[in-house]
Amino acid sequence: MEVFSISRITTPEGIFRISGETAINKSSTTAEHSIYITALDIMSTDGWQALDVSVDSMQTLICSLHPHILCHLKVEA
Repeated sequence: MEVFSISRITTPEGIFRISGETAINKSSTTAEHSIYITALDIMSTDGWQALDVSVDSMQTLICSLHPHILCHLKVEA
């Protein structure tokens, strides 16, 4: 696993600060990148607001951020 930290990324869902790890899962035919987010903050009107990545309701947002994170890290999805 490789640790990553993105200080600011703008997506259709908002502006985020993200820390986490990426890994490559190699199967017999393809390589798939998995992302594990350890810290996620969103830019609010009062500055950075921490989001709780452990809550189930955040998983939809986290999944929608995956392509943006992979693109930012210059990883082919």
